[in-house]
Amino acid sequence: MFRLSARSPSTGLGIVAALVVVGIGTGVVAALETVAEPVSLGIVFIPGVLLIATVWGLWMGIGTAVLSALAFNFFYLPPLRDFSINAQHDIVALVVFVIVAIASGTLAELARARAAESERRRDEADRALREAAELAAERDRLRDEAIEAEAVRRSDELKTSLLRAVSHDLRTPLTAIIAAGAALDSPSVTGEERRELSDAVVEEGQRLSRLVENLLDVSRLESGKAEPHREPIDLVDLLDAARESIGPHGEQVRLALDDDLPPLSADPTQLERAFANLLENSVVHGEGQPVLVRSRLVGSRLVVRVVDRGPGIPENLRERIFEPFYRAPGAASGAGSGLGLAIARGFIEANGGEVEVESLPGQGSSFVVTFEVPGDEGGGEPGGGGAADGIVARREVRP
Repeated sequence: MFRLSARSPSTGLGIVAALVVVGIGTGVVAALETVAEPVSLGIVFIPGVLLIATVWGLWMGIGTAVLSALAFNFFYLPPLRDFSINAQHDIVALVVFVIVAIASGTLAELARARAAESERRRDEADRALREAAELAAERDRLRDEAIEAEAVRRSDELKTSLLRAVSHDLRTPLTAIIAAGAALDSPSVTGEERRELSDAVVEEGQRLSRLVENLLDVSRLESGKAEPHREPIDLVDLLDAARESIGPHGEQVRLALDDDLPPLSADPTQLERAFANLLENSVVHGEGQPVLVRSRLVGSRLVVRVVDRGPGIPENLRERIFEPFYRAPGAASGAGSGLGLAIARGFIEANGGEVEVESLPGQGSSFVVTFEVPGDEGGGEPGGGGAADGIVARREVRP
């Protein structure tokens, strides 16, 4: 498809083209003069004039028209081989050539101007697209830098908190273990005191082990490497194992669980760690009161509640307590590292569950853990109505 350029070709090339088309026209007339009157063959030059005017513009077209008229007059109009214009039809031929050249040249100039405007607009559109692409790339770069800066900031905060935990929470049990170990070498220590010191070493060692495990758990959760290995789990066995894993604190935990709970598809190690941290947190902040654990199937949801009778949690802190290394204001120095609830939420959510806290100041707190399980039937909220006959089978597991 012919497309008119916004710019005319070179003038030199136009002159050569004009001479060529005039020569071709002259040859065609010579070939046809035996079958038609030469005067009627002047139209043969018009396509060449139109072509030159269209491609090279108005003035080149007029020049081609004049040259065509002169060639036609010189070779085919009497007197031959003479540029004299004696007849009216010679003047008409020249005028026709010039009119065709002016008309086609003017149209070509208009088309060329439109092509130039179209090209200019296309260039502007291309430039706008490039600028938009550059802006989008810059925006993406700034967003990536902001994300990276936020990640660096969080990493720095985590490192600072980790150093604080290492400097304080690791030092405390280590100091107790070293002191107890040194006292065991004293000849004045009685047998009873020796047993107490030995128990203290074991207890502080277990505390140190839990802290190291918590640090490793937080590291796995923060790096996204806590991929659960799912298998069917009996919730009663899981909660009983979680209670036993927290040592002496488990003596204050009471399990009141419904019978016939469906198995839960999850990672048993991760959920045991999660519930162990929830139980230990409730015992530590429960002011010496027993901690009650209840579970029920509510529709397609398996709901577990860990209820303590501590001082409660203010509403503005109910999300912050799940942040790593966060300790509530006024927490005792031995209240923990601030990692337990963050680990609990991380492992529960990694296994498809949810955890939230309900609390009233001065009336204790209830950590509510929910999992979606297959099934169409279930009871009400824990502590509510029962099965169809109004009697709910409940299993109470005591330490």
